[in-house]
Amino acid sequence: MSITNLNEIPSDAFRAVLNISPEQRDFIHKYMECSDEVQSVVRSMFAVIDSEHTMDHDRHRAFATIADALHLKPENGHGSYGLDFRKSQAEVATKHPDPAWRPIIADRQRQMESQEATFADRVKAILQQKNITQEDLAERIDCTQSAVSKMLSRKSRPQRKTILKMATALNVEPTELWPDLEVTAILDSTAEFFNDRELTAAQAEALDAAISRPPAQVRTRELPSRAGR
Repeated sequence: MSITNLNEIPSDAFRAVLNISPEQRDFIHKYMECSDEVQSVVRSMFAVIDSEHTMDHDRHRAFATIADALHLKPENGHGSYGLDFRKSQAEVATKHPDPAWRPIIADRQRQMESQEATFADRVKAILQQKNITQEDLAERIDCTQSAVSKMLSRKSRPQRKTILKMATALNVEPTELWPDLEVTAILDSTAEFFNDRELTAAQAEALDAAISRPPAQVRTRELPSRAGR
């Protein structure tokens, strides 16, 4: 990181981070690890919460949306936070109300698992072959190294657009990474869930105000290295 003026360091924000509780740090960590789309949803909902024109029931809905987005609402049998995606899939395959659908869903899940494994193996091989680090790849596709690591360790499934970004960054065909891109349509269901939400008039007004607010700008320059390093 570099800065043009030491006085431009966001000292108040940094001081606030140092003073927050472990639970609050965990909340921020979950937010930072989310995709850009989910982060946008969370920021929008905070704008709704902060608006003086927001009604109590709208504010409650906004809090609920944030909890859903960051998986803060534990589900019974799914661990401390949110929903265990793999366990949820297994339950869908074994507990679907129509028994005729269960083997179909299970077969589709096996295909997903196989292609997910293929994706992770192929990306790892290409990174090694081209001498590209996870940090380099994360920078090229505009995400965190942690997000790349989770995808390659199969703790997270990439969305279709992420696969396309990776293919471009690695200069390969998308199907070389994920053979059946049509299967990835299901991976985008979470993002579509947020897009399909209907906002109330108060929420829409708060979102308009948030969107029109200019982003913070911090000019930077490279700091000199310490002596002896």
